Amino acid sequence: MNEKRRTLLKAVGGSTALTALAGCISTGGDGSDGSDGSDGSDASDGSDGSDGGSGGTARLWVDLSDAEDEAITGYIDQYESESGNTINKEAPGGELDQQLETAIPAGDGPDSWIWAHDWVGRFAVREDPPFLYDASDDIDVSLDSYTETARQAAQFDGSLYGLPFASETVALFYNEDMVDEPPETMEEMVSIMDEHHDPENGQYGLSYPVTDPYFVSGFIQAYGGNIFDEEELEVTVDSDACKRGMDALETLSEYVPSDPGYESQIVAFADGLAPFAINGPWELGNLQGEIDNLGVTTLPTVDGNNPRSYSGIQLFYFSAMLADAEQSTVDATTGLAEWYTTNEDVIQTNAEEQGYIPVLADVVSNDDLSNEVQAFAQQVDHGVPIPTHPDMDSVWTPVTEALERVFNDEQDSDAALDQAASEIREAL
Repeated sequence: MNEKRRTLLKAVGGSTALTALAGCISTGGDGSDGSDGSDGSDASDGSDGSDGGSGGTARLWVDLSDAEDEAITGYIDQYESESGNTINKEAPGGELDQQLETAIPAGDGPDSWIWAHDWVGRFAVREDPPFLYDASDDIDVSLDSYTETARQAAQFDGSLYGLPFASETVALFYNEDMVDEPPETMEEMVSIMDEHHDPENGQYGLSYPVTDPYFVSGFIQAYGGNIFDEEELEVTVDSDACKRGMDALETLSEYVPSDPGYESQIVAFADGLAPFAINGPWELGNLQGEIDNLGVTTLPTVDGNNPRSYSGIQLFYFSAMLADAEQSTVDATTGLAEWYTTNEDVIQTNAEEQGYIPVLADVVSNDDLSNEVQAFAQQVDHGVPIPTHPDMDSVWTPVTEALERVFNDEQDSDAALDQAASEIREAL
């Protein structure tokens, strides 16, 4: 998915990059027209979640890049043809979480939406009104079909709130026309960046949204510290380990364009003005169209430590709208999620064409994944899942603001992390 997904984290309370690759196609607010090719009239066998010949109708909200949107439209067409169900795919019409906050209490929300797992805890504790639907009794597929991390991400306090289809994290993109060998260490990377960094002439060493906690989490946590300790429910961004990680991040920050915003950063790399970019798999298809010889590798080690970047698990969420819905709607919603997340052809094609990192166990274990997807998968192994506890909601904005103060030379990094930790603790 695109950077929209990362304001996925802004919406959770603090990441920044979400508007550049909108590309979503609105299909009408009431979802009653069955657009996006979803006329549901080709088949009526009731398979894959259909509750009989006439099938059910469900609303799905997606906020995707153009390439992703086009791909899922085709898959929905296929599902409808096979199941007899109708899926009305719609764009939310604004920031997804803000639209959900309005639509669900009004009884006009979607039956399902696609987003990363970091909203599970936040929405699971909502009671007035509830935001999520426990589909434990409605799902027929075995959760053992997915990797352990993925199936854990879809659950909270014993309830199943979605089904997973991909994981994501950030890794190191490099332009092979500018980089002979991908760097394995921070020192090697700095040496290459020094060769290219010439900001007065519009050349930079790196494209990297360095004020976004999601993107920089790997380096802050490289020495074993955690921005938020989910096991102990403690704020630890001001730990000595995280402060050491900030030193590494500050080194990288010296090589990026002066505007740390997502669009300014990614354009520099896409235009061939920087040898490196640190970004996610949602950019793979876009960058392959811009960079003739594009490479992807894991983040460089810092003093022998692999950066522990945050990873997200992409889910089909099950909305609280299903609690009062017709059974045919529940079946259509869960049926699509089951079909999509366990279809090996879908998962494999998404890996090849969208850079999605598979979480379907049978695909993860095969040798057909591209080098680029394997690189992201290796970085996921080095990283840690985004905490889902609701307290994480209070972490994003203070850390973002601390990163901005450091980047703008308004505050020393140690003091900035101390202030962020204090603000977070006061908010909890």
